[in-house]
Amino acid sequence: MHELNRKKEESVFIGNGIEIAILDIVDGEVKLGIKAPNTLHIYKGEDYEVFQQIKQFNRESVYSANLEKARKLLSFRD
Repeated sequence: MHELNRKKEESVFIGNGIEIAILDIVDGEVKLGIKAPNTLHIYKGEDYEVFQQIKQFNRESVYSANLEKARKLLSFRD
């Protein structure tokens, strides 16, 4: 992880087309502004963890459904 010191109204650029700016700092809370391509999804840390769990659940559900479908197709041949 990179650690950078920034002050209010300063920014950081990441790769091509991603800018993270410090908009405000009040009582130890930092307000960020993020400019990025529309194709890039941006999540807060706690939301990202939940999103990853849902994604994993969906993958497992699709796998289970496909496995069950395959079993039915194979049993049809018997």
